[in-house]
Amino acid sequence: MRLYFYVLTFFLCTTNQISAQTISQTNVDTTAQLNVDVVPQFKGGVRGWQKFITQNIDLSRAANNLDSAAYVKYGLRQEAQFEFMVCQDGEICDIKLLNADKISPDFAKEALRVMRRSPKWTPGLIDGKPVRTRFRQAIVAFFDN
Repeated sequence: MRLYFYVLTFFLCTTNQISAQTISQTNVDTTAQLNVDVVPQFKGGVRGWQKFITQNIDLSRAANNLDSAAYVKYGLRQEAQFEFMVCQDGEICDIKLLNADKISPDFAKEALRVMRRSPKWTPGLIDGKPVRTRFRQAIVAFFDN
């Protein structure tokens, strides 16, 4: 079985600002900002992020576990849709897989693993201060037999 996949590296800041009332007991602001002065960036920019995902994802297990029933259920083209935060310290946090029921469990597990392994980013800034910023990311895989 041949496996083809590519990474769509589009980032969308969400269009709504989260309520500023959610602050944890450790006084870490959990508010996500939309309008930032400086947008968070992965080292190497979009191409660096794409390269990181491409070099770290291993879809062989997902491809090997796709039997004919899974092909029918999930299809040959699967898209894992993520929402995540780039926190004040540059860490990727609050990673959510938005469509786990639409993709194979093995693909979902591997895509989440790669997202969690992300090195630190340069955080977003407002008035020179780092802030949490929300992003959306899609990872698309094509499985071909």
